Amino acid sequence: MRSEPTKIGAVSAPGLSSSGVDQRYLRRLGLMRVLVASYVTVWTAVRAPHLIDMADFDERRFDPVGILVPLAGPPGPTMVVVLVLATFVCGLAVLAGWRYRVTAPGLAGLFLLTTTYRNSWGQIFHTENLAAIHLVILAMAPADRCWAFRACLGAGSGFRRANQPDRPHVLRACPPAGSGFAPQDRTGGAANDATTEDDGITKGDGVTKGDGVTEDDGVWAVRALAVATVATYVVAGVAKLRNGGLAWIDGEVLVRQVAFDNARKDVLGDVMSPVAGLFIEHRWLARPAALASMLVELGAPLALIGRRMAVAWSLAAWGFHLAILALMAIVFPYHLIGLAMIPLLPVEDWFARFNRRTSCGDAQVRRDKPGRDRTDAQGGQDR
Repeated sequence: MRSEPTKIGAVSAPGLSSSGVDQRYLRRLGLMRVLVASYVTVWTAVRAPHLIDMADFDERRFDPVGILVPLAGPPGPTMVVVLVLATFVCGLAVLAGWRYRVTAPGLAGLFLLTTTYRNSWGQIFHTENLAAIHLVILAMAPADRCWAFRACLGAGSGFRRANQPDRPHVLRACPPAGSGFAPQDRTGGAANDATTEDDGITKGDGVTKGDGVTEDDGVWAVRALAVATVATYVVAGVAKLRNGGLAWIDGEVLVRQVAFDNARKDVLGDVMSPVAGLFIEHRWLARPAALASMLVELGAPLALIGRRMAVAWSLAAWGFHLAILALMAIVFPYHLIGLAMIPLLPVEDWFARFNRRTSCGDAQVRRDKPGRDRTDAQGGQDR
């Protein structure tokens, strides 16, 4: 049985097809969900001992910030343990795409609480701000349409089928196999030819029939994630100019900042930069370094122009964070591993080059039954 794909007006963005629900942005959202949820889950597990130990600090050190400002004192140890465990468990659920409409907002809120609690003990960290913002956007986006564990399970996996009217969202399909996660306008007519199977999964457009997902649902979310990334860099650049003025561009403020940060770490016995002394000794390096940092931060909106500019700026921003690590031993893990730049880049196409035969949510991934031939995932026909 064949049904016509939903006709949607063309959107003026790279890689979008003029008809049907284009999967490129939904794939990128799904990949973002997996990677960001993985990052948050690992971060919570690694930081758990430190977060729990904070409950034993002197209460006078507790200076609540952000959403914790109304608190008169620090939360108790039991509440902190519950918060950390809930964040970790919710992160696993979002990673799998399980009950996403509930777990995704839950993870966004829990991670915001966890990081705010950490920042309320005297030192405000900026390294996880963008991850928290991305989680909020992903919680409102259809990021569970692809790369969701439950979408890759067979009919006998114990999940209820998508054509059941009481729970139409349980099992969702990813893009059809054989497309190589390439842009839909390069796959020919097969990707746009929606074929409805017995289990209610509509192949081709990659979403369950009647799901309500439109092309714009994926586009706005990816664009919002990209704008959030760009905005954080612009805000940082403006803050530098407001605090240091033109002296920042001259490099003097940068030299003093590098010197002070490393001297403080030396006194406290923290990890210092092995090249900070060399940088301070050769002060002429400070001016081009400061100018480059301002170009990266204030020039971040250029990444929204097109793919080439996005790739060029992402490489420059990654080098910028690498320089911060080298000169000040400050790690921005979310940025250094590239998660901050993913909304700007066609990562789903790059991934396809290494995983051309990846298939999810289609007949090929169902458990083979005795006497039944394996179904061709792309054409939906028995071999």
